[in-house]
Order: sequence, then C-alpha cells, then structure tokens
Amino acid sequence: MDLLTQKGILPFGIIKDGKRHRDFELRPRLVKDTLEAAREHGMESLKDDIFFSLCLTAKQLLRIGAIAPVTVDMLLEMTDTDMGAIIKAKDDLASRLESFHADAESAGEKSAAEVRQGTDTGGQETAFSPDEDKVPAENGA
Repeated sequence: MDLLTQKGILPFGIIKDGKRHRDFELRPRLVKDTLEAAREHGMESLKDDIFFSLCLTAKQLLRIGAIAPVTVDMLLEMTDTDMGAIIKAKDDLASRLESFHADAESAGEKSAAEVRQGTDTGGQETAFSPDEDKVPAENGA
C-alpha cells in the first residue's frame, strides 16, 4: 500500500555517529500507532498529552536522515526549532490528506458516511429503509 508522505529538513538535525541527520519523512498516523505507543510506554502515558503526542510522532516518522526507526528519546533530545519543522510537516500532511479526501468525494466516489448510513445504494432501489428494524410482512400477515 502506498502511503502519502511529507518530507522536510530539520534546521539543526540529530547528530549520530559523528554525522548530522536533517532530512526526514513523515507518514499519516495510523490506528496501530496509538495502540503500539500505549503498549510500549504504558497506559499512564495516555494521561500526558505532550509525551503521548511525541510517542505518536516517533511512530509517524519513517526516518530522520539515515536513522530509522525514530525513537521518542531522539525526539526528546531535539531542539524546539526542529520539532517545529516536524509539526509543520504534520500539519501540511494533514492538509494534503484532507484535500485528497475532498477531491475523491468531488470525483463521485462513495463517502464512508454514505456507505455506513446505507444512503448509497449503488443506483439500485432497496426493498426497505435502513432505518426499519424489521422486514415488511408479506400478504398482510
């Protein structure tokens, strides 16, 4: 599955093994990121919004330079300016995803809400309303 990603460059970067790593690549947050972060850092981490946000950001970062995977400890040692660049990239990615979603809907694709609500019938008539909780009785029974 190809994922939409956002690339960027950190103003300062991370020094590892005598080399500075500045370019990064970020992917959208997935449901599994939340579950994995909670498992790895404990359910108590959910109470600290800032720390848990860092945990999720580490999951989203595919790499920083040649460093992969990116860990929370790496992000904790990062400058605020570098973190600002990552946050901006996350915002840009969210905007691109929203634009992609809007373009798909305007192109006539079914929205998830239509499918869930049963309002999309694929152009076919239905025998009963999705709001009814029983099938109509036959022959007046």
